[in-house]
Amino acid sequence: MASTPTNPSPEEPSDAPGAPAARGTVGSAAQAKNQLAKKVLRRSKNAVRRAEEQRKGWRRSLRRSKRFREDYWKFLRKEFRWETSFRQRQPLWWGRGFLSRSATLYNLEQNDPGDYVSDVQRYTRTRHMVHPHLQDVLHNKFTFFLLMSQLGLDSDTVPLLGVHYRGDVHVFPGDEQIPLADFLREHLDVGQKVFVKPFRGAEGKNVRAVRRTGEDSFVMDGEPASFEQVHDWLAGRPRPMAIETAVAQAPAQAALNPEATNTIRVLTMPDITRGKEPFIVIAVQRIATAKSNHVDNWTRGGLSAEIDLETGKLGKASRLPDGRELEWFSVHPDVGSQIEGAQVPFWEETKALVLEAAQRLNFLEYIGWDIIISPTGPVILEGNVNSGMNVLQVHRPLLTDPRVRRYFEKRGVV
Repeated sequence: MASTPTNPSPEEPSDAPGAPAARGTVGSAAQAKNQLAKKVLRRSKNAVRRAEEQRKGWRRSLRRSKRFREDYWKFLRKEFRWETSFRQRQPLWWGRGFLSRSATLYNLEQNDPGDYVSDVQRYTRTRHMVHPHLQDVLHNKFTFFLLMSQLGLDSDTVPLLGVHYRGDVHVFPGDEQIPLADFLREHLDVGQKVFVKPFRGAEGKNVRAVRRTGEDSFVMDGEPASFEQVHDWLAGRPRPMAIETAVAQAPAQAALNPEATNTIRVLTMPDITRGKEPFIVIAVQRIATAKSNHVDNWTRGGLSAEIDLETGKLGKASRLPDGRELEWFSVHPDVGSQIEGAQVPFWEETKALVLEAAQRLNFLEYIGWDIIISPTGPVILEGNVNSGMNVLQVHRPLLTDPRVRRYFEKRGVV
C-alpha cells in the first residue's frame, strides 16, 4: 500500500526552497543587529567622549598658555619696575626664574639656586596654593579685621576708626556716616596717628600714614601736609579705604626707628607629615628708613633683619639692592639705632599668638602674618598670602628646611 506523504510540522524547520526562515534564525539575526547597533553606539559615545576630552585638553592648554603669558609679563614688569641701567641687570638669571635683584640678594653665583623659591615660582605658583575664595579672606583688609575680631584670640586688634567711600566716612563702631572733612576735623585728635589703606593691595601701595599736628595741619608719610592735601588725596581714592588707629609700639620696637611703625613678618605653613600642624618657618623684623618714606615696607627701601626663633634677637639687616652689591647693617643707616643683637619684646607670646591663629585658620595653610609689638604684647595687623619671599630669603634659603620643601612640593610650587 502506497504511503501518503505528510506535511512538515509547523514547529519543525523545512529545507524546502522558499520555505519561511526558522524562528531561531530570525532571533539570531535580530540579536546580531542589536549587538551591531550597540557596538556602533558605543563607538560613537567613545568618539564623542574623546572629542570632549580633546576640547577640554585644548582649553586647559589655552588657559595654561594664557596664565604663562600673564605670569611672564608680570615677571618682566617686576624686573623693569626697578629703574636702573641695563648693565645692573642680570638677564642670565631670568631663564632660571630669578629677577636681577634676587640674584644679588641670594648670592646665586655662590649659593645653590635650587634651595630658593624663585621669583617665577612665587609669582606663578604660590598664589595657587590656597583656593581663591579663601585668599579673599586675607586679601581684603576689612574682612580680615572682622575675622580677627571673632577668633577669640588673647590679643588686641587694630582699632578700625572708619571706612571712607565716595566722600563719606562710616564711623566704627556704630552706624554714623559723615562727610570726610568733618571726620578729619572732629574725629582725629591733635597728635593722633592713623593709617589709611585700600581694602586690597600689597607692597604698601596707596598706604598713607597720617598724623594730625594742629587745627588744619597734618603730617603725611613723614612730610608736612595741609588739611586740603590730606582731604583731597583721600577724596580722590576711587575705592573704599580703611582708616585704622596706629598702635603704640613697645619702647624697644620704637627705638629701631621712632618715626615709624616697625612691624614683624612671620611665615607659617602646615607640616604635612604631622597632621598639618602649623609651624613657624621664619620671622623678620622690618624697619623703616628715610628711603622708604618712614614706612617699613621692604619694596620701598625698608630694612629686614632676621629674628632668631629661639631667642627673639635680631641679626644684621639688609634691604633691596640698588646695584649688584648687597648691604648689611648692624646699626640703622639713618637714626643710628642698634639692630644686630636687639631683643624683640614679648617674643614667646608672639610665637604662641601666631601659632594659635594659624591653627584656628588652618584651612588657609600658608600665611604671612604682620605683627605689631605694643607696650602690652603682640597685636596681629594683617595676614597675607603674598609673604614677600625675598624679604625672607635674603637671610637664608627656605627650601633647605625639609618641611618647607615637602609642603611646596605637595602644592606644586617646586
